[in-house]
Amino acid sequence: MNEKNLNVFIDFGSSKIRLGVFDKETSKNIFVFEDNCISNLSLKNFDIKNSSQVIKKLIQSAEKKIEKHIKNVNLMIDTPDMFSIDISIKKSFDKKKFSENDIQSLLNEAKSLIQKNYFNKKIIHMIVKKFFFDNDEYYQIPNKELDYNSLIIELKFICFSNEIWNDLQNSFSDNYLTVDSLYCSSYVRSSNYNSLFTDFKNKVILDIGYGKSAITIFEENRILYFNILPVGGRHITNDISVLLKISQGDAENLKKSLNQTETIFDRKHKDTAQIESPNLSNQVIFARVDEIIKLNLADEYFNTFIHNKKNCILIFIGNGSKILNKNSIYLEEKFDFFREISFYEESATSICESGVNFIQSNKSQEVNFFPKKPKNKGFFEKFFNFFN
Repeated sequence: MNEKNLNVFIDFGSSKIRLGVFDKETSKNIFVFEDNCISNLSLKNFDIKNSSQVIKKLIQSAEKKIEKHIKNVNLMIDTPDMFSIDISIKKSFDKKKFSENDIQSLLNEAKSLIQKNYFNKKIIHMIVKKFFFDNDEYYQIPNKELDYNSLIIELKFICFSNEIWNDLQNSFSDNYLTVDSLYCSSYVRSSNYNSLFTDFKNKVILDIGYGKSAITIFEENRILYFNILPVGGRHITNDISVLLKISQGDAENLKKSLNQTETIFDRKHKDTAQIESPNLSNQVIFARVDEIIKLNLADEYFNTFIHNKKNCILIFIGNGSKILNKNSIYLEEKFDFFREISFYEESATSICESGVNFIQSNKSQEVNFFPKKPKNKGFFEKFFNFFN
């Protein structure tokens, strides 16, 4: 198979790194590989040497399997330094007809504002939430003639450190690789899994990772809300380590022992503090998990979006959520709008497939920063690829 017919996705998390090779025409996965990697994807302690070595190992394994050289990759990334920004931008006119130039002008202006005020950050996603033509609200560009005096566009930007991005590019360049596309992993995976829960109109997906947690709200297929907090499974491990006075590695194994799908904690090789304190460690774990959940659900913007929503489900994803079960979660009465709580078991394959599905889906809200050459030059394609 020609290398040009391959889609290669790397999901670069804080504790694991995954690589998936897919056929571009059929989207069938050819090879998926996962490895442990404390990649330290934060501004303070990015380990470029370790990252380069892990990338090299992944690529070599893939190339050996498919018997082809890999030159280009798509990168999905999560980092505690990642954050989202909401912006509303307005332009007034004398009475006029609809023009795509008006939208392009406002989008350019919004992008420039973010780049000016967050000059050390890289924009990964630019998501159109709403359009207002005068006082009329639209979630997509209306397919009709319009006369209007004002245009407002509400947008969400997902950004992260330019410094880390530059270091990552160096890591890939060291392995003779080019990053074609860059995505926020939590956002991409949540967008993919959203389609699996069709019985619910409103879906809240909480991704608890190693170094961060992210929450996404969907109304059917439309994203309403996205936010990232720099707290995750690593903080649970730290709590156990400090309380029981054990190493980070032993604390991580003890944490995982609560999850039957993970390696069971081996008491034979651990100290007496661990053996005698299982209830104490459980209390620490669930107290921190409870805090993570409440921090994500207590955000004022979250409550604005979810207020009076019915037929709503809370879905947990991410390695950090594996220690939970329905019986261990207590939500306050103000969160009683959740009709159901679900735990979606991810795999290396499902994570990498999320990237493939994302680039193939009709992302009507997304402005593409890594655009491919469009097959048809219709208005939407010109509009969502105008950053070329």
